[in-house]
Amino acid sequence: MRFRQLVLISLALFSAVASSIAAETKPSEQGPSHPLDALTPDEITQTVKLLKAAGDADEDTVYPALTLRPVSKEVMRAWKPGTPYTRTAFVVLRKGFVTYEAVVGLSNNKVESLTPRPGAQPMIMDYEWVKARDNFMADQRFKDAIIKRKLDVKNIYCTPNSAGSFPGDGYEGKRILKIPCFVKEAAAPSGRPIEGLMGVVDTDSGAVLNVVEGPEVDLPPLPSQPSPDAALKPVAIVAPNGTNIKLSGNLEIAWANWQMHARADKRAGVILNLIRFKDGEKLRDVAYQVNLSEIFVPYMDPSPEWNYRTFLDAGEFGLGYMISSLKAGVDCPEASYLLDLTFPNDIGGTYTRPNALCIFERATGDPAWRHYSAGLKTVTGIPQTEMVIRHIATLGNYDYLVDYVFSPQGDITLRVGATGFDAVKSTTAKDMGDPAANEATRYGTLVAPYQVAPNQDHYFSFRIDLDVDGPRNALVRDSIVPGQIAGSTTRRSLWTLKSDRYAAEGPVMQNHEGAGESWRVINPNEATGLKYNPGYWIDMRHGATSALDKADPPQQRAGFSAYELWASRYAEGEDWAAGLYPNLSTKDEGLPTYVGQKRSINNEDFVVWYTMGFRHAPRPEDYPLLPTFWHELTLRPAFFFDRDPSMTFNPGTLPASGKSGTQQ
Repeated sequence: MRFRQLVLISLALFSAVASSIAAETKPSEQGPSHPLDALTPDEITQTVKLLKAAGDADEDTVYPALTLRPVSKEVMRAWKPGTPYTRTAFVVLRKGFVTYEAVVGLSNNKVESLTPRPGAQPMIMDYEWVKARDNFMADQRFKDAIIKRKLDVKNIYCTPNSAGSFPGDGYEGKRILKIPCFVKEAAAPSGRPIEGLMGVVDTDSGAVLNVVEGPEVDLPPLPSQPSPDAALKPVAIVAPNGTNIKLSGNLEIAWANWQMHARADKRAGVILNLIRFKDGEKLRDVAYQVNLSEIFVPYMDPSPEWNYRTFLDAGEFGLGYMISSLKAGVDCPEASYLLDLTFPNDIGGTYTRPNALCIFERATGDPAWRHYSAGLKTVTGIPQTEMVIRHIATLGNYDYLVDYVFSPQGDITLRVGATGFDAVKSTTAKDMGDPAANEATRYGTLVAPYQVAPNQDHYFSFRIDLDVDGPRNALVRDSIVPGQIAGSTTRRSLWTLKSDRYAAEGPVMQNHEGAGESWRVINPNEATGLKYNPGYWIDMRHGATSALDKADPPQQRAGFSAYELWASRYAEGEDWAAGLYPNLSTKDEGLPTYVGQKRSINNEDFVVWYTMGFRHAPRPEDYPLLPTFWHELTLRPAFFFDRDPSMTFNPGTLPASGKSGTQQ
C-alpha cells in the first residue's frame, strides 16, 4: 500500500482512534482579518503548493506542524487595525523520514528557508497510530499471545502510546510507539486491560520490534452498575437580557472592560494574545500572550508495560489535535457561544472540530463586593460575574478542561480541570484484606475489586507573557519579614514587607528565611495616579514540582517540572516548555536551555512560566469515572489601578431581608 494511501485511511479512522469527530472542510471564504489569526484553509493550501513547487515537498510528505509564524512582537505592537500586514507560515515536515523546518512567506509567495533537522522527532501523526496498531495486531506473536489467554481477537483493541526515551533500551534513533491492549466492554469505559502484553513498533519502517510479554493476570470482572438516584432539579446559567460578550473578526473578544484575540493552535489548543483592559478612556496592556505550553504526566509503576508512560501531551500529541467537541449543558452552559475550530491535518489540508471552543459568562453566586449598613439595614453591592473561555483536550483516558477566566476586577484566572477516568491495571487482589493487596498497591490504589490505578503526576506549564503597560517589565519578590517592636510594653512583634528585584532569568527560587513571599511583574517605567509602578501579582495556588530524580531520563526531558515558577527573557522561538521536539527526545531543549543563557530580566521584556501541578494518588471515588479535579493560578492587578475597577459598575442597594429563591 502506498504511503499516502495509508495516511488518507488513517485520517478517515482517526475519529474512532481519538473518540472524536474529524471532518475535512472546504476552504474558508473568509480570509484573515488580523495579523495573529490562525492560518486559514486557503493559506495552508498555499503553503503546501509553494513547498511542492520549490521541490521541498512531494506527494508523500507529511506535516506534523503547519502553523502561523506571527509577526515580530515589535511589529505587532505597532500595528493598527486597517493597515497592511504580512503573513508567514512555519512548517515542520517529514520527507523521506527526515525532519525539516520551513518558513514560507504567504504575502510574497516564497519559501524563505528550509532547514534539515536530522534526528528531530516531531509530533505523532494519525497514520502512525493506525500503522503501529494494525502492524502489531497482524503480528503472529500478538495473535499467539491472545490465543494463549483464551481471548477473542475480535473483542480486542490496542491503543498506541508515545514511548518516551530511555537510553540503552535498544530503540535509540527509531521512531517508535508502544502499544497496550484491552478487551472491549461497553460497561467499562477504559475496557479491561490485558496485563503482560505490549507491542513496540517502528512507525517509519512499520516493523514490530518487540512483543513484550510479562506475567499474565486474569481479567477483572466488569464494574457493578449502581442504581441511579433521582436527578437533581436543573440549575441554569441564563442571560435574560442578552450576552455582554462581543465577538468580531476571527476570534476577537470583548467583555466588560476586557479585549483580546484568540486563535486555534494544533499544539497549544487555544492561544490568547493582546489581552488589554479599558481603564477609563485608556486601553492598557496586560499580557501579550498566554497559553498552555506543555503537560507532563509520568506514571509511577515500574513494570515494563507502565514505566515508559511519561507523556508530554502537547509536544507528543497536540492539545489542539486532540481537542474535544463540547456539549452544551454539560461542558458549557446552554447560554454559550459554541465555536468550531479549524486545524491543519497531517497531509497539508485541514479539518474542523465542531463546537471545540465555548465562551460564556456566568454569575458565580458570590458578591463582587458588598457592605451591610446596620443603621439603614441595607446591603450595597453587586454580584460577581466572569467570562470564561474554555476548551477541552481528550488525551487517552484523561480529559483536561482548560479555562481562561476574566473578572471585572482585572483578574485573569488560569484553570485546569482533570476528569475522564483513571488508567487501571488488573491484579489478583479483591480487596485490601487480600494477602496480595499490599504488594498490588505498592505503586497505586486498589480502586475496585481486582483493579489498581497506578500513581501518577500531572504538571501543566503555562507560558505567560505579561506586558504590564508595555513590554519592559521587572520581576519583584515581596518577602514577609517578621520583626520586633522596640521598646513596646504591650505588643511585641509584627512583620514588614521587603521587596527586591530579580536580575537574571532562571527558576524563581523560594527564600525560606522569611515568613512567606509573593511575586509581582511590574513596569518600572510607568506610574499610576498614586505614583506606584503598575503591576500584576502572580497568585500561585496549586503549584507542585517533580519528585523524580533529576538524572532520570523522563525528568531530563521535562525539566520545567522541577520548579514552580520560571522567568526567561523574551525571545522568538522560545515557545515550548519542553522544547520544539520533546517526542522521543534525549535531552531537554526547553526551559532549562532557555534560561541557561542568564540574560537580564530587569526592565526587559521577559516571560514567566508557571508549573501548575498535582500528584494523583487515586481513590476509589475516582473510579470508574474521575470527578473533575480543578487547579488554578490567578493573575491579579497589584497597584495597576488606583481603585477597584469594578466600582464603575453601578451598585445596587437592597433590603437585607428577602427570599433568595422559591420553595416548592
